Amino acid sequence: MPYTKKELMALGANLQNLSDYRKKIVDISLFDYVDDISLTDKVKGQLEYTLELYQEYLDLLQSFSKTNLEAILKGLRNTEVIDNHVVEHENYDWLKAYQENHHSTAINYLIKRLFVLQEPLNPNILNKAHEILMRGTSNEDDILLKFRQNNEQYVGYCENKELVVEFLPIAFQDIKLALNLFCDYYNQHETDDDILYVKPFIVHGLLASLQLFEDGNTRVARSIQHIKMFEVTRELFQVPFTLPALYFSKTYMPYRKEYRDFICKIALEPTVDTWNEWIAFNLRKVQDQIFFNESNLSRTRKI
Repeated sequence: MPYTKKELMALGANLQNLSDYRKKIVDISLFDYVDDISLTDKVKGQLEYTLELYQEYLDLLQSFSKTNLEAILKGLRNTEVIDNHVVEHENYDWLKAYQENHHSTAINYLIKRLFVLQEPLNPNILNKAHEILMRGTSNEDDILLKFRQNNEQYVGYCENKELVVEFLPIAFQDIKLALNLFCDYYNQHETDDDILYVKPFIVHGLLASLQLFEDGNTRVARSIQHIKMFEVTRELFQVPFTLPALYFSKTYMPYRKEYRDFICKIALEPTVDTWNEWIAFNLRKVQDQIFFNESNLSRTRKI
């Protein structure tokens, strides 16, 4: 369902640029493209290299004792909760204290529902994960709204006191349908190994583009990405980990603009080329985080 003229004009459109605003609306057709994604030879080569690095990294983790491994995985999880919020400009010191005193993180919650209880992802689980992520943040009140209930949001910025709208979220009237389509895609079994490997990045891009919540959309999208990577890791590498071995919100921090630009492209131009650019970007972030973690783990061994 499209935005009304009144809603668009309230967002800053006028009669002269009304059609331009309409072109910037994300719609349900975003899902029409995900089943047609195929990787270019260049991205396939990058994926193969990344998987080799990841296997070596998993082998390194498994070389630690069970007790030390558990401590490492918990440490990675706790750091991710902080990094995920810092990317969104929350107060680092306060969030660190919050994490140390708050035992129910979104990662714990998602693992319990999706892996321990073996439930498929559904809108209620997604909403609760978002609520947990928003607790204690500057926009905590937005969790009371659950999923977005209006067409008053935009993704953009101000430049020289002028509003620049990059894209408009999917109309709130279509959120229920979008949620069902997203969860169906997340839960479906992939027969193409290449797509299975990169599916964490695809669900991240989809969720960030839809903008289903008043705030915290990319925050929850990154958490869902890492949980899907945990699932893929358990399925393909047969590791008995109880928590994800890799998070990489930290590596997005120096590339915030590039990160946002890629999401904008997916939202408005979800072509095979755009998806390949997004996947390649994320593969580079995975590589960076693996090198960073391995360096830290090497120092841990020396202590």
